[in-house]
Amino acid sequence: MLGELPARGVRIGGVTVAPGEMRAVTIPLAAPPRSASGHSVDRGVPAWVVVGAKPGPRVSVVAAIDGVETTAVRAARVLCARLVPEELAGSVVIVPVLRPAGRLAARGRAAPTLRFPGDAAGKRGERDAFALFSAVVVGAQALVVLGGPRRGRRGTVVARGPLADPRVRRLALGSGAVAALSARPRPGSLLAAAAEAQVVGLTLSASGPPGEGVREGPAGSGGEDFASGRLAESVRTLLAGLGMLASSEASSGGAAGPLRPPVPVIAPRVLRVRAAGDGFLEAPVAPGGVVRARAILARLSPLLPGRSAPVAAPVAGLVIEAASPGPVRSGATLFILIPLAPASPISRALVRGAVGGVAAGDRVPSDGKTRVGWVEHVGLPGLEIKRLKAKIDTGARTSALHVMRMRTIDTTGGPHRRPILEITVPGGGRGRRPHVVRAAVRDFVVVRDTSGRTERRPVIETALKLGPIKRRIAVTLTNRGDMLFPMLVGRTALGPGVVVDPSRRYLLGRT
Repeated sequence: MLGELPARGVRIGGVTVAPGEMRAVTIPLAAPPRSASGHSVDRGVPAWVVVGAKPGPRVSVVAAIDGVETTAVRAARVLCARLVPEELAGSVVIVPVLRPAGRLAARGRAAPTLRFPGDAAGKRGERDAFALFSAVVVGAQALVVLGGPRRGRRGTVVARGPLADPRVRRLALGSGAVAALSARPRPGSLLAAAAEAQVVGLTLSASGPPGEGVREGPAGSGGEDFASGRLAESVRTLLAGLGMLASSEASSGGAAGPLRPPVPVIAPRVLRVRAAGDGFLEAPVAPGGVVRARAILARLSPLLPGRSAPVAAPVAGLVIEAASPGPVRSGATLFILIPLAPASPISRALVRGAVGGVAAGDRVPSDGKTRVGWVEHVGLPGLEIKRLKAKIDTGARTSALHVMRMRTIDTTGGPHRRPILEITVPGGGRGRRPHVVRAAVRDFVVVRDTSGRTERRPVIETALKLGPIKRRIAVTLTNRGDMLFPMLVGRTALGPGVVVDPSRRYLLGRT
């Protein structure tokens, strides 16, 4: 889609970053007035520059233009940590906070924005805007602005831009966002100035629950870290669509969580659900869920003791933004939906979960964790099992797999000689016959069942696929022929990013 540049260094802030390098630089701004001590304060904007070893386009990623988008700041940090110069074609300039000295706005209020492209001979603000525009936009082939919904609301990953422009539309479709909305950039904004300079650009926004700040920890651990991980993954998907990253590389290291549609839902309009009165919002559905018409989105409790009133969806739609639990004012926006025709193929597919959508409340709690039922279909690729019914049992520490026969046929080499078993495992589907595979024993454990009997079982290590979750787990081998389900998944295999709903089955779909 974009023109490919020869492999060469990128010069920003007086520093040249050579191909195959990643460096932190500072974009110099207009000189500030001197302090009382006579020393000038550094107002430069910090940035990362990642130059790939292979030729390719240059993409600029900027965040926190208003100084309050903490999820976007975290996403910029995560993105930089996941980019490897040796595996990158082209270059990426990342600005985590597009404000002097790279500081967030005081007290969480949006700071005065600069008007771009600025003027090199104007006032200090105009000179600052010209310096940032020259460093970030000039020479780039694409611009991605990371933002978020208004303060107090959570939002799934949404792409915004002038979708009438085929270049922007193509960029939005390849971003991995859940939805794409057509929006004209505000005059004087960085995106508007970039469009005038023939640089294609769009906004990617997402946000977790407010008030959590930018904290350390793995993306996907919940709240704002989960949203920032998804936002960073969306940028990586966009880079892969431009040929700057391999598709497999773009999907690695992403946050564990619900799958997304392969292409975003293109929406000509959105629908706002507002509060009917003052009160306290309780149990709102998470952004990214699909709701049916008249489905309960949340409950609104009055300020004085009394019965809470349900907040219903006026139409079937995709929830892209949702207010956080807590006090709300009358007329405040509680939810933003993209209306979907109930009979449309995309609506049916999203509700079924066939393309990664989720019915509201089914798979994604408000903390961003994956929700599963007490029975799900799992896959064990290492044992050639594509689909198998499994009971999700948080009362069991380890997982167990039904085997009809097993025998030792060899031992591994090295200082720790372990048995190699030949085991007969279930075929994994209706009409599929059991098949024989081999697996090395990692250990032996003594397990006590519910009736008090003890059994010495071999333990193997294999890959588990549970909906969007893919990880290696330890599994004990035993004869579960008298059990209803051939496999039991214990709590150590689930990990911290999963919530089990004991009243539901097959929340991750039957495919």
